[in-house]
Amino acid sequence: MALLVLLLLVVGALVEIWVAIRVADAIGALPTAALLLLSAIAGVTVLRRGAPWAWRRIAEASRTGERVGREVLDGGLIVVAGLLLMVPGLVSGALGALLLLPPIRAVVRPGLAFLVLRRISLPVVVGARGAGWAANRARGPWGAPPTGARGDDIEGHATERPGDVVDGTARETGGDGPPELGDGPRG
Repeated sequence: MALLVLLLLVVGALVEIWVAIRVADAIGALPTAALLLLSAIAGVTVLRRGAPWAWRRIAEASRTGERVGREVLDGGLIVVAGLLLMVPGLVSGALGALLLLPPIRAVVRPGLAFLVLRRISLPVVVGARGAGWAANRARGPWGAPPTGARGDDIEGHATERPGDVVDGTARETGGDGPPELGDGPRG
């Protein structure tokens, strides 16, 4: 694995040098250097503004009970975009600029989610609202709901009425009508 990473870094550096030489031949050395400098400045700006925005969006989504997967992946892609812009190179700068575009992130997001989920193991819980990660259903200390719970629980009282179906059996309504339908035998 380490050899593969080293090989990718060497090939990437060679590609960056080749592209920089080609661009410098086409537009000149000074404009090429200016592009590299502007790319680095853009990368710093993206990291300075984009990363805190992503963290705020993740915190807001988790506070309101939304699923945060999309925000986490978008935030990670924005940080990667900033890093790619900071790396001296025209190819990496172009890739970083592309990752700043929401439609490109939407295309990249499923592949990134697949890679991330392949590396980690989280139990999936199926509940009334559909499947979700067990971490989303976590409880706070001593089994209490987590801070900022969504408030799905409704306090109240339940009373049994004649004719209700309890444990899959039908009960008589107590009136002149037929027994209520249920899963069990008719009473």
